[in-house]
Amino acid sequence: MTSQTMSPTIDVGLSRVNEQILLAIALIAASTLLFAACDVGAKFIQNEASAEKIAWWRNLVYVIVAVPFALRREGKAVFRPRHPWLNVLRGLTAICGSILFLLGLRHQQIPDATAISFVAPVFVMALSIVFLGEIVGVRRWLAALVGFIGVLIIVQPGTSSFHYASIFTLVAAFVGAFSTILTRKAARDRAETMMVWTSVIGLSVTTVLVWPEIGQTSWHEFAFGMAGGVFFAFGQVCCVFAYRMAPASLLAPFSYMQMISATGLSFVVWGIVPGPATTVGASLIVASGLYSLHRERLRARQRLTNPGL
Repeated sequence: MTSQTMSPTIDVGLSRVNEQILLAIALIAASTLLFAACDVGAKFIQNEASAEKIAWWRNLVYVIVAVPFALRREGKAVFRPRHPWLNVLRGLTAICGSILFLLGLRHQQIPDATAISFVAPVFVMALSIVFLGEIVGVRRWLAALVGFIGVLIIVQPGTSSFHYASIFTLVAAFVGAFSTILTRKAARDRAETMMVWTSVIGLSVTTVLVWPEIGQTSWHEFAFGMAGGVFFAFGQVCCVFAYRMAPASLLAPFSYMQMISATGLSFVVWGIVPGPATTVGASLIVASGLYSLHRERLRARQRLTNPGL
C-alpha cells in the first residue's frame, strides 16, 4: 500500500530530474553554438582589432552581464571569495589563454583552432598529477598520446602546411588547462564568484593593454565586437546554469559539440569544409578526451565506494 502511494511521487521526482538533465544538456549545446559564433565574430574584425582588443570586447560585455547576474543571485558575497589569490590567478590565466587562442585564430580556420583547443583535458590530466596529487594509469596516458597524435595530424609540423599560429592555440590549451586546475583548487567558491572575478580581472588587464586603441574603434568593429561579447557572456551563463542542474561528469562530453558548431558555422558563413587532416585529427582528440572523461568517471565511482583509493 505504501509503495503504491509513494510511486507517483517517485515518478514525478524522476521525471523532474530527467527534465533538468535534458535542459542542462540543451544549455551546454547552446553554449557551444554561442562560443563558436563568438569566434566567427572575432574573425570578422581580426584585421581591424588586435587579439587583446577582441578579448577586451568579450570581457566588457561579460562584466556587464556577469556582475548583475551574480549580485542578484548571491549578493555582495560574490566579491568575497574564500580563495582570493586563486581567483586572481585563475582570472589572469583565463585572459592569457583567451588572448593566445585569438592570436592563433587570426591565422587558422575556426574548426582547426577549436580542435586543437580540445587537447586541454590531456593537459589537465598531466597537471593534476603535479598540483592535485592524482594518480594516472597507463590507459589514460595512452589516451593522452592519442590526443597528441591528433594535434600533430592537424598541425603537421615540418611540412608546408604548418603555421606558427597553431603554437599559440596549443599554448592557449595548456594555459586553459592550468585555469581548470585552479578552478578545482578553488572549488569551495561558488560559480558566480568565479564568474565575477574572471570577468573583472579580464576586463582590467585588457583595458590596460588596449587603452590607446579604444578611441580608434569603427562601427564595424563595435558591432561585431559587441556581438561577440554577447555570445561569449551568455555562453558562460548557459554553462553556469547547466552545471547547476546536472553533474559535470555527465555534461563534459557534450562540450565537444563545439566541434560541430564551429564546423557548421564556418561552412555556412565562409563555405569552409575541414580537410582530411583536420577531420582525422579532431576525431582522435575527441576520442581521447571522451575516453579520459570515462576513466575519470570510473575513478570517481571507485573513490565513492572505496574511500581508501
